[in-house]
Amino acid sequence: MALPPNVNYAQIDSLVVMKIVKHVDSELYAGMSEIAGESCQGLLTGLVTAEENRLEITNCFPTARSEPVLDNDDGAQQTNTQHEELKQVEILDMLRKFRNMNIDYELIGFYQAHPFGACFTQDLVDSLFEYQTVFQDGVVLIYDPVQTRQGQLSLRAYRLSVAALELCQKGDWGPEAVKASNLTYETMFEELPIVIKNSRLTNVMIAELAIAPGKLAEKTSAHLELGTKRSLEKCVRGMMTNIDELNKSISAYTKFVAEKQRHDANVYNMTQKRELENEQRRQRGEPVMSFDDIKRLKGPQLQTKSGMLESFLLSADTESLADFCTKVTGENIAKLFLAEAISGSDKRESKDRSLSSVSGR
Repeated sequence: MALPPNVNYAQIDSLVVMKIVKHVDSELYAGMSEIAGESCQGLLTGLVTAEENRLEITNCFPTARSEPVLDNDDGAQQTNTQHEELKQVEILDMLRKFRNMNIDYELIGFYQAHPFGACFTQDLVDSLFEYQTVFQDGVVLIYDPVQTRQGQLSLRAYRLSVAALELCQKGDWGPEAVKASNLTYETMFEELPIVIKNSRLTNVMIAELAIAPGKLAEKTSAHLELGTKRSLEKCVRGMMTNIDELNKSISAYTKFVAEKQRHDANVYNMTQKRELENEQRRQRGEPVMSFDDIKRLKGPQLQTKSGMLESFLLSADTESLADFCTKVTGENIAKLFLAEAISGSDKRESKDRSLSSVSGR
């Protein structure tokens, strides 16, 4: 049985945030991905403060990047094996260096960068299950580089719920098991509040910048930029793809429900018939027949890759994409109204100036 976690929120050092952002930006500028963070990932180190129910993430480091393998490459398996070995060696070497430098070296999770925060995949569930099996308070940090580039740092911490961990241990994501566990795609993951910890000198500097005259924020118009067309288009395309897959899952589930009803009706009729036969045999003094052959009848199976897990992940992914679209479009509409108001006031001022100049003449 899965143990409940001991932490209620995650505290992240500003060093970890800067290292994650730098890792993603370095891959983008190096031309290793079309959008920043499509394949960036790494490991998190830190400790748990049991008295305050706090997970402290104090450091991180990127993991070895896997090279693309062609379909007709005969050495694909060997390449993947070498990559996994390189990855393990790099992890152990980095943890050894952290320990020698007296830095927190306990693995407490991993981070991944995903555009629009759409991170919910089978690999993510498998990785989280492995971490939370070894370290029950393990988490995954999801960094959204698209939203960060639009001026808002986006970091989220997730972990699998206790019910989801138990289903992962059983390896059964069938409709009956999911219904018995009372699990939905909304309760499959638990999001932890995040607190970013800065040093006292950094807090003093931020306070001075906030009250200093002529701040940089007043000298730039980046916060009024509406350049989100490409990201919105990619986000909507992702939602369309997920909805198509969800329709397939719904069709498979509808077919499963119909077959399950027929199976249950067949089992019920056979059971009733067997009871009548046993009643007649009792009256004749003959031994009754067993119900084992009826109980052994195999029921229908949901024709999907991993049962209800696939539908849950698609639903959670689509919800993340929809939240991104809602937030970005809402901000853009507010910016448009603000720009329209500023433009209208400028026009009125110029008109007043022209009228005053004419009357002065």
